[in-house]
Amino acid sequence: MSQQHLSYRPDIDGLRAFSILAVLVYHAFPSLLPGGFVGVDIFFVISGYLITRIILESFERGEFSLAGFYRRRVQRILPPLIPVLLFCLGFGYFALLPAEYAQLGEHTAAASTFVPNLLFWTEAGYFDNDSKLKPLLHLWSLGVEEQFYLVWPLTLLLMGRVGIKAGMLILALLPVSFSLGVLLTDDRAATFFLPHFRAWELLLGALLAWLQTRGKLEPLGAAAAIPGILLLVLAVTLIDKNSVFPGWWALLPTSGAALVIAAGASNSVNRALGAAPLVFLGKISFALYLWHWPLLSFARIMEGGEPSALIRSAAVTLALLLAWASYRWLETPLRYRTGRLTPWAIAGTLLAVGALGLAIAIAKGLPERTTELNPVAENFYWKEHDLHERDDCSRKFGTPGRCLSDGKPPTIAVIGDSHSSNTFFALAHRYRDSTTGVMRLGEGGCPPLHDTAIQDNHNADICLAINNAFIHWVAKTESVETVYLSSLGAMYVNPGQTRFALSSLQAPTLKRNRDVFARGLAESIRRLLASGKHVVVVVDWPSLNFDPRNCVDTRPLRLTAFAPSACTIPLARHRQRSKVYRQVLAQALAEVGEGNVEVWDTHQAFCNDRTCTAMRGNLVLYRDRSHLSMGGSEYLGEQLQLKPAAAFKARLGEP
Repeated sequence: MSQQHLSYRPDIDGLRAFSILAVLVYHAFPSLLPGGFVGVDIFFVISGYLITRIILESFERGEFSLAGFYRRRVQRILPPLIPVLLFCLGFGYFALLPAEYAQLGEHTAAASTFVPNLLFWTEAGYFDNDSKLKPLLHLWSLGVEEQFYLVWPLTLLLMGRVGIKAGMLILALLPVSFSLGVLLTDDRAATFFLPHFRAWELLLGALLAWLQTRGKLEPLGAAAAIPGILLLVLAVTLIDKNSVFPGWWALLPTSGAALVIAAGASNSVNRALGAAPLVFLGKISFALYLWHWPLLSFARIMEGGEPSALIRSAAVTLALLLAWASYRWLETPLRYRTGRLTPWAIAGTLLAVGALGLAIAIAKGLPERTTELNPVAENFYWKEHDLHERDDCSRKFGTPGRCLSDGKPPTIAVIGDSHSSNTFFALAHRYRDSTTGVMRLGEGGCPPLHDTAIQDNHNADICLAINNAFIHWVAKTESVETVYLSSLGAMYVNPGQTRFALSSLQAPTLKRNRDVFARGLAESIRRLLASGKHVVVVVDWPSLNFDPRNCVDTRPLRLTAFAPSACTIPLARHRQRSKVYRQVLAQALAEVGEGNVEVWDTHQAFCNDRTCTAMRGNLVLYRDRSHLSMGGSEYLGEQLQLKPAAAFKARLGEP
């Protein structure tokens, strides 16, 4: 069926323009419009309304065809998407480091099969890269939408055949989807990325479409349009990245969009939305959405941080030009092109691009490319290992796995969060030529605290059972003689931190994270000492306030001249940030007595009496602001110095 049956409303293109402008401003200049990301939610409502109305009207005329519906989706969505994916792979070849290019290839493959949101959901968490450095991250919304439309027309068709009307189905599914997102807050990444938590936004538009096709909703006029616009303005200004979203907050943009649509096209507010400049932006909004984020993301990657306002403005301007060109020469001609092979050719091209991305991911980002494009990287770039790829024993505590160094029976065990992987590699390097075997038992975001639950940003605890199992396994394993307890401690205990909430199973009345941390660490030490183990408490190394990748010019391609940083922080800064953490360690050690306990104060390997450094000669010691590079881990192992716990306690943990 052609869309000519659905009367065109220029005001809806104006609503699209509002949405894409909100998204553009937020992504380019987030401080100007903190809630601009809700433009995507407005798009969902618009899409649900238009597509469902087309489906329902074709049902009434007896013209609906699943094959025809999917053909229109292919010819609408894929033509502007394919060149964006090709551009990212082509430009990424020159601009990205191997691990970045491999990840881009994986994301391209996911986008070609409309599951990028599922992949981004699995990546979200403790080890995730900065979202601004993922050129295809914005395609999560396309994944949600296309997954919805994969099942929505078929569901309407099947339910209609068994006597369940579209309205009943919408009214049943909409509150269920919304309630899931509001009530099941254990995994905020899931409620953001997964389709069943977002379906209600599309269903809200579908509800409007059903009401209108059934004649149950006459245009509400300015009485709906004015509060609708007000809700949209409130949404983009009141909501920000710290809001629990979607949740209840999502009602602001979605209700606003629904009211504007329900107002009809003939009132003064909606006529203003139908102004020619807004209609133009609305028509190119899909292509503009596809183009703007990769350009901004690549700019941030190449600049090693937030680009200048001029560069961001140039990226947005280029996105506008590319979106217009895409709309004019790809989207419009291919959208209505006839011929049986047209959708198959378009879909086949997308899958070929996805296969190319998968090949790049399998080839680990073509690492030989980097040194050819930037020979300096050969001399200065740290060993690019993914430290977490080798932590497969984290959840297999009964089977050591590859975290057991060189296959030697473990005499040293390292327990803790992701920083314990750095400690593991440090010790494995230290004892590489000995009979001492080192193994790591750890989980990201889980410091080695016995009987302690740890919630990350309102997520469910995953640490209590894992840590208890690790400690129990080590305690009963006779070959293990020494246990290192390692974590990014300051992150959990510093005043004002809101990411983690700690609670003690044995002392539920303890409210402060610092007290719970001290209690849990003391209990871990007690249990290990009781089993005859020697315990070493690792005092974490300094965290940086800059990206260590900016210490040397390793980027294959830059927009502006490289300006090397000093790659140091003042020792006073480290002392201030670690003050509470070190006091907590001293408190825990005081609870267990001296016993068979030592302390490894790692800051001594990185700091002199004035500064702490991220480099030693040409070696970059860090891979991000807190985790060490492989070379940094090995350097740390060479600086191993243990001191009695009594000496650390006597100074109350002061460095």
